[in-house]
Amino acid sequence: MHHFFIPPQNLTDRQAILTGEQARQVAQVLRLRPGERVVVLDNTGWEYEVQLTAVSRDQVMGKVVDRRTAVGEPAVHLTLYMALLKREKFEWVLQKGTEVGVSCYVPVITQRTLAQNTEIKPGKQDRWQKILTEAAEQCRRGRIPTLAAPMKLADALAQHGAAMALIPWENATAVGLKSTLSGTIPTSIALFIGPEGGFAPEEIELAQQHHVQPVTLGKRILRAETAALVAASLMIYEVGDMA
Repeated sequence: MHHFFIPPQNLTDRQAILTGEQARQVAQVLRLRPGERVVVLDNTGWEYEVQLTAVSRDQVMGKVVDRRTAVGEPAVHLTLYMALLKREKFEWVLQKGTEVGVSCYVPVITQRTLAQNTEIKPGKQDRWQKILTEAAEQCRRGRIPTLAAPMKLADALAQHGAAMALIPWENATAVGLKSTLSGTIPTSIALFIGPEGGFAPEEIELAQQHHVQPVTLGKRILRAETAALVAASLMIYEVGDMA
């Protein structure tokens, strides 16, 4: 069944309403008809199975026939502190990271990021939010990952607040991602990924001062967007959420 996140005001215990682009998708793209079923979500971890009762390009209505806990959410809360990349690369990270289980994204400004401005144009923010929503629907997440405002790396390091914080770095050789878990499963993980040029040595020093552990991703040097997805996937796997 197709999944849709809808505004809370469009959902009750008995009825769900889809409007705008979602209604057009149901009516004109998917060509669903009354009697068929979809799943709607309220972005709190619950999902509702809905039987369609009325379908038009402007509004779709349905009755709620079941309510259950969404099963697509990982057990660990993973925040990806991602250095700002070129548009298509950063958006790819948002999409694929959502699929593997990232819970929160924080765009980060580092010494070597091309963009040094923490202000994001409203149109870009809206586009990023749409990418997250569509990816969460596609992979059947129970919640849309949150997207924080961009911040400087120093600020991100100082306030991450995670139970475990890791920073993959090409010059780290002694500690790998797997060994950092040491048989324990943290409730939250902060993962810091650098830009195309990597982190500067003084940024790694600052990270260590804030108890963020440098780790290696292996012998091969990965592109920034690849490193983000590999590291996130490995952490989700190691806590048993992709078994």
